Amino acid sequence: MEPVPLCKGEIIVHIQNREQLADLNPDSHAAAVIVDNAADAALARDCAGSRLVGVAIDARLPQEEDTTSESWNADWMIDQFRETVAGALRSKADFLYLRMAESLQVLRAAVLAVTDQSGIGILVELPVDEECCMPDGTPLLCALGILQRIGVAGLLLDGDMDDVEEVIEELSPHSRAALGLALGLRDGRHGEQLPEAEFYLANNQEQVERIYPLIPDSDDLEDPMADRDYILAPVGRNVHFVDATIDISDPLDLEDHFEETLLELEDVWSGAIKLEITSMDDIYLLAENQYLLERPVCLAAENPELFEKALRVFNGIALYDGTWELDEEHLERFYRRYGLVSL
Repeated sequence: MEPVPLCKGEIIVHIQNREQLADLNPDSHAAAVIVDNAADAALARDCAGSRLVGVAIDARLPQEEDTTSESWNADWMIDQFRETVAGALRSKADFLYLRMAESLQVLRAAVLAVTDQSGIGILVELPVDEECCMPDGTPLLCALGILQRIGVAGLLLDGDMDDVEEVIEELSPHSRAALGLALGLRDGRHGEQLPEAEFYLANNQEQVERIYPLIPDSDDLEDPMADRDYILAPVGRNVHFVDATIDISDPLDLEDHFEETLLELEDVWSGAIKLEITSMDDIYLLAENQYLLERPVCLAAENPELFEKALRVFNGIALYDGTWELDEEHLERFYRRYGLVSL
């Protein structure tokens, strides 16, 4: 995916209506984000000048939708965002900004709806609570591990300053994506400078002025750099760090008492569990039972189409150990789009 072409320590302003433009100092920000229902060309030009314009998309499903019976169907969830993403792309946005996320599974589907259609840069707003989790209970370290490998260029943390400061310190040693603050001044404090923060999102000119004291001098800004000795490869809500020496189990046949076998293996196995995908029934079983998976997961499939379907439904970062060798074209696609880790 393309990076979002911003420099460090810059402010993004969230424009929700034309009235905000009258109060906004055009020299106070590097980029603007416009909400999708205000994303007409005239407003975009008013906001931009020589600056960047992004379009905001709500990364949540309509509340009236009952997803419980469809939760295995990643393509169904991706389809819910496809038209909205296509409209945002037609606006010639410089980047897309995914916000209002309540579930990592749904947010992941929104990201895939973007990467299915474009290589445009993606920023994601993540809500932060005192437990360092998303609203669905997913640890933010898991969210980081998944999102940064499937095409997200930057994560902006939204919450009270105390919580944001704690989370950004936890995430920064493991982040390959840019980290920033999104509306992170809700408690009214000016807070302390955070060298790990690269971008800031404000709602209005008043917030812009309050953010300025938080921006360190350029010499004090720090590059987030993940430790290259391991790879952050979460599975669901379980944080895992893996390397090429991880033990991998014998292949499990998903149609052969998979649930019982998996429960037994989880108790005795400390490495990665290899799941063999040979049919669409295996895809359904993986999707329906992946909540039981707590160990790192290695996927194996002779058919590249089945392999990709398994990657789409799997709510984590999968490993690949070379079983049934795939060609470079497929592997590159799987690395780029789904974050597949080749050992």
